[in-house]
Amino acid sequence: MRCDVPWSGVRGHDRVVAELRRVVAGGRLPHAMLFVGPEGVGKRRFAQALAQALLCGRSSLARLESCGACDDCRQVEAGVHPDLLRVARGASQHELPIQAIRDVCHELTLKPMRGGWRVAIVEDAESLSEEAANAFLKTLEEPPAGSVVILIGVTAEQLLETVVSRCRVVRFEPLADEELAAILLDLGVAEDLEQAVQWARRGEGSVTRALGLADPALDRFRRTMVERLASEGGFDAGKMAQEVETFAREAGKESAAQRDRVRLLAGELARFYRGVLWQSAGLEPPCPDPSDREAAKRLAARLETDRVVELAERCLEADYHVVRRANLGLVIEAWMADLARLGSGST
Repeated sequence: MRCDVPWSGVRGHDRVVAELRRVVAGGRLPHAMLFVGPEGVGKRRFAQALAQALLCGRSSLARLESCGACDDCRQVEAGVHPDLLRVARGASQHELPIQAIRDVCHELTLKPMRGGWRVAIVEDAESLSEEAANAFLKTLEEPPAGSVVILIGVTAEQLLETVVSRCRVVRFEPLADEELAAILLDLGVAEDLEQAVQWARRGEGSVTRALGLADPALDRFRRTMVERLASEGGFDAGKMAQEVETFAREAGKESAAQRDRVRLLAGELARFYRGVLWQSAGLEPPCPDPSDREAAKRLAARLETDRVVELAERCLEADYHVVRRANLGLVIEAWMADLARLGSGST
């Protein structure tokens, strides 16, 4: 009897499931894998489903499935299985602690407590310091028998080559609009299919991004900023930085929530500048709001293409620094100053 429970809960990645099954059918499951792809597409859920398939007490490696009902499967779902190890960067940490990596390496040398496998899931792989990465290399190259390490990141380019070269890189693509819309409907955040499809298109294949963009407050603030960015008179960078900081704090007291809101804003502004580039090329910009198209026209009429590219890149750079957990206030201040300067045509 087939019991494909965990994979049925992982939408949009049938190709990756099939790829892993082919590898297993060939007689060897990689003992170190690096999952890379956009944020919010389900890499963590996939890693958990794979761990559940390996640790399931009623299945076997040849099937790479799980029943979803045995004690092992339930413990994996609850995050308490003794043979499943998880490492992630803390909310206030800039890097994965080297001691946490050393602890995982030690734990993997121990015999499994319940079955034949020990699985370690290491999130935020880009935040591995060189020292922590070096402490991991021997385990990645010569993993203990019966152990599987899954690193999760966004791009392999942000990791040390010595780490990447010791892993099988598994690439995840953005979710298709129809898959993302179905997820939004399942989660109950969209009122109907039309709204779900609209948010899915803006989410660019990411559940996390689509959910964030469903926030009416973000949409209102984004509109205000777009109008100011397109204004020929420019804007007061200092005042705008204060407004962005206030908007971030309104997301809640948690630093992570504030950073997530700033990242969503940075992504939306980068999207707007891409729309300006489309407008400059004589194309209809893919803007979520018709008013954005008018703003894009105004900006395209007075800025050189190279300058618009700089503005878009500056938004992406701000996002990068937020991800790296630089001081949020300083990131916003420098970002707004550069948008004001570049948008005015100044050098």
